This record gives sequence, structure tokens and C-alpha cells, in this order.
Amino acid sequence: MDKPQTVIEHLEELRRRIIICIVSFLLLTFLFFFLPSFHDSFSNQIIKYLQNYFLRNILTPLGLKLIFLDPLEPIFVSMKMSAFLSIIILIPLFLYQIFAFIAPAFTSSMRKQIGWFLFGSVFFFLVGAIVSFFLLIPKTFKILIEYGLSTGANPQFTINKFFNFLLWMFLIFSLPFELPVVMGFLTYAGIVSTEKLKSIRKSAYVIIAIFSAAVTPDPTPFSMLILTSILILLYELSIFISLFLKGREK
Repeated sequence: MDKPQTVIEHLEELRRRIIICIVSFLLLTFLFFFLPSFHDSFSNQIIKYLQNYFLRNILTPLGLKLIFLDPLEPIFVSMKMSAFLSIIILIPLFLYQIFAFIAPAFTSSMRKQIGWFLFGSVFFFLVGAIVSFFLLIPKTFKILIEYGLSTGANPQFTINKFFNFLLWMFLIFSLPFELPVVMGFLTYAGIVSTEKLKSIRKSAYVIIAIFSAAVTPDPTPFSMLILTSILILLYELSIFISLFLKGREK
């Protein structure tokens, strides 16, 4: 049995794990921002790829190119992109550091359960990211631009506003994929039950539809219907996970 740690030892361990996370984040951000060269860094290459990926199929009278109004704007966007990519890549490391710090307070069985929940969080986030990037965001963006063109205006975007929009869309389309993990945790904690999830199914569908309509900026129902359908499937998956956890408890 491990020897209990003192308060000072706990604080030292916490400080060490925080330093690991911060140093990893700063190092990876630095690499994205400066390598292989300052003017052709990995972050700039990804920025150019994203521009081409999202703008190539949108036809406008004057063409659609990003602009910048401030000489420092592209640098700040590149820094933001470097930091965002670093956070996404380091999520498993951050979760591991949290898990390793709190693990001694739990039994071996509970550690396995927490490990599965953390794994599920990463897995469903990745699924949400893939669906968002390859389906929801491109279609939503194209519909919004075409709607704007129907008013007779020609679009122009600053590079900062463009990537702020992409980041926002990425988050609102990806984070809802954590629904099965949240429901599984609430079931495991005894806050909700399988029977309760089944009994409120219709109400949950209505709430999901309202939520999808609220977070999708697409004026057509396309994005809303896609997100609603995905969340309903995830809700049903949550019920299955709840049944699975209930069966394991028995």
C-alpha cells in the first residue's frame, strides 16, 4: 500500500504536473509558430490549407479571398492557431495529468471507471471534430455565404474574423458529442437512471431540436437537422451506455 502523502507533497506533485502541462503547451505552440521557418511555419501552412478547404467551392463575382486590416493581425491569428492546435493535441496529456493526480484517492475499480470516462471524452470529441470539420462547418459556411450573395453584396473577410468563426463553429458542433459521456457519468453517479432517460425521451428530443436551432447560424434547416439527428443518435447511445453501466453494477 502506498504511503499517504502530506499536504506539502500533494502541492509539490500538483505544481510538477501543472509545470509539465504549461511547458508542453508553450513548447508545442513555439514549434507550430516558428518551425520550419517563421514565414512558412506549420501554423501558417495549416491556415492556408483551411482557407483553401473552406473557400475553394464558393464562387463569388469578385472571388473570395481573406484580407487583413492590421499588419499584426496575421501574426496574432498564427499565434492563436498555434495555441489552439497545441491544446487539441495535448488534451490526452492534460487529462492524464489530472487522472494521475487524483487516482490515489480512488480504488482500483474506480480508477478504471474514471479512465474509461476520460477515454470516452477524447473519443467522442474526436468524432465530433471529424463530423464538424468534414460535414457541418463546410456546408454551413457555404450556405451562409450564398445567402449573403443573394442580397447582392460581395463578401470580404478579415483573417481574424474568419478563424474566429471557424473556432466558434468547431466548438458548438464538436462539444455536443460529449453527451454520451456526460449521461454515462450522471448514470454512474446515480443522478439519472435508464428509466428516466427513456421516460423523458420525447422532451429530450424537443430540447435537442431547440438547442440545435439556437447554436447553428445557418438560416436554412440543413445544419439544424443534421445536428439534431446526430444528437438524437447520441442520446439513444447514452441510454445504451446507461443500460451497460447498470448491468455492470449488478
